[in-house]
Amino acid sequence: MLLRPDPLPAESLESYFIRLADLYGYTPKQLIERFHIILDEVDQKLSGALPGNLWQLNVCHARVSSSLRVECLELLAEKMCKGRLPVLELAVFRSKTRYASQHHSLYWQGLDIPRSFVRKGSIPVCPKCFEEHEKPYVPFYWHLHLVRACHKHKCMLVEQCPDCLQELNYMRTGNLKGCSCGKVYETMPSKEAPEFLWQLADKVQEEKTDHAHSGNLLFNLDDIHQLFGAILWFYSYAAERGNQRSISDDTLPDCIAFFDQWPQSLNALLKEKIETAIMLSDRRFSETPFNSIFGRILIVSRCLPNKDFNSNPILKAIFAYLDACMHSESELSEIGYSLLNGYEAAALLDTYDEQVARLLDEGILPAAKRIKNTAVFDPKRPLFPLKTTFNVWLMRFQSRLSNRHIYLPRW
Repeated sequence: MLLRPDPLPAESLESYFIRLADLYGYTPKQLIERFHIILDEVDQKLSGALPGNLWQLNVCHARVSSSLRVECLELLAEKMCKGRLPVLELAVFRSKTRYASQHHSLYWQGLDIPRSFVRKGSIPVCPKCFEEHEKPYVPFYWHLHLVRACHKHKCMLVEQCPDCLQELNYMRTGNLKGCSCGKVYETMPSKEAPEFLWQLADKVQEEKTDHAHSGNLLFNLDDIHQLFGAILWFYSYAAERGNQRSISDDTLPDCIAFFDQWPQSLNALLKEKIETAIMLSDRRFSETPFNSIFGRILIVSRCLPNKDFNSNPILKAIFAYLDACMHSESELSEIGYSLLNGYEAAALLDTYDEQVARLLDEGILPAAKRIKNTAVFDPKRPLFPLKTTFNVWLMRFQSRLSNRHIYLPRW
C-alpha cells in the first residue's frame, strides 16, 4: 500500500482499519476481503485465521490460535503501516492476569483490563471530539464501561442515536462518520457530564490532573490496575445484587460515594454483616463458617490484581478491620471463632490450599475439628478458626516488603 497512515493516540485497532479502508475507497469488509487474498498468497492457513468481519478482528477474539492472528497482523502491518509495532500495539490480547481470582482480563498497551469492563454492545462516542478533529477516530478507552464521559470536553458520551434510537457501534456500521440511519456523530447533542464521571474517565486514561475528590480512595490510587481492582471489588462484593452489580450511569455514583468514605464505608458494611449474623445465628460462632457471615470476601479481595498490601488497599483495610474486631471487647470479637475453609485460609495466608494442608499436617495451623489420619484434606470444609489462622499469619510469616510467604521448603 502506497498510503500508510500512522495510528493516532490510543486509537482502537478497528478504528484504524476503518480509516485505512476509507483512505482507499473501500468498505471495511472489502478491505478485509483484500487482505484475505494477500494472506492466501502467503499461506492459506493464515487466510483462514483472519475473520470476515471487523468486530471479530482483534486478537482477543481468536478462537483457535492467537499466534496465527498475530502473524496475520504482522504481515498486514508491514503493508498497512511504516512498521509492525505501531499496528500491533493497537491490538487487544488475552492476559493471564486474573482479578479477584476468577475474572479474566485483556491486555492492551501495558494495561491488564478486567474483561467485564470491556463493552460488548454499544460503543459510545463524543460528538465534540468528532467535530474538533480533522481525522476523526475512536479511542480504545471508549470501549470501556468505566469511561462514560469525555474527560476533555466534560460531556457525556452518546450511546444511542437521537433519531433512530439505535445503539451506536462503529464496528458494526463500518464507518466513523455517524449512525447507519445517516445521522452524523458531530451533530448529535451531548449532555454535560457530572464531575465524578469525567474525573473517572480522566483517571482511567491516566491524565495527570488534580481532582476535587482528594479524599476518595479511587482518585488517590497511583496505579491504574489498583483502580480497576477496587471498582471490580465493589461490583463483585459491596454492591447490591441484581442490576446493581453492573456498571452503569445509575450505579457508578454509588461506587464513587462508597470510596469517598473509605475505610469507614467498608467497616460499616462488615459490621452490619457481623451484627446480622449475631442476630440470626442459631449456633455458636465456633461452629459457624466464615463465609456464611462475610461471603467470599477473602477470595474476592485477594488479587486486585496484586496480593501485597502496598498494592492492595482493599485487602489491607479488611485485615485491619478483622484484627480490630477480634481484639475488641464487644460482641464483634466473636467472629474470631468462625471457621475458615482451606481456600479462605490460603487467601488469608497468601498461599495455596496444598500448603494449607501441609501446615495442618505439621501442626502449625491447628484445626477446630478432629480429622482422621486417613482422611483426605478437603479445602471446602470449614476447619480453621479465624483468630488462630490470623495469628499464624501475623506472628510467624510476616515480610517487610509484602504479605507473600512460602510455607513449604523449596524443592
